[in-house]
Amino acid sequence: EDNALAAAKKDLHVMGTEEETNEDKDEVQASDTQVNGVMVLSLLDKIIGAVDQIQQTQSGLETRQQEMERTVTSIQGELTKLSKNHSTTSNSVNKMMEKVRKVSINVKTVRATLEKQGGQIKKLENNEAELLKRRNFKVMVYQVGEC
Repeated sequence: EDNALAAAKKDLHVMGTEEETNEDKDEVQASDTQVNGVMVLSLLDKIIGAVDQIQQTQSGLETRQQEMERTVTSIQGELTKLSKNHSTTSNSVNKMMEKVRKVSINVKTVRATLEKQGGQIKKLENNEAELLKRRNFKVMVYQVGEC
């Protein structure tokens, strides 16, 4: 469009020689005014197009920002749930570990008691064997069951 304007002006200047009359000069001025008017309209059209494009881009960006805000809010909610679940799991694990410690202590106590009883049984068996050797003594063990 700038080239068209330059060409139009060039044509007008070629036409405008020293021999022109006042009427020719008025025509040239009217033609310049028309060219300038067309140029202004063209520039306004370009500006309107640019503004429309900017508005569309801004609208798209606003929509995208709203989607991102919803996504961030959703992620924050999920993180809160995850944190609560982690706390619950941590408490459950701590309770289970305490129970495991208690069971471990009980197992150690039972093991010590069984070892002690095993030692006592060995002693009794050794004493019984010694008595049997000395006196030819027989021991009968009866198991009493429920009838």
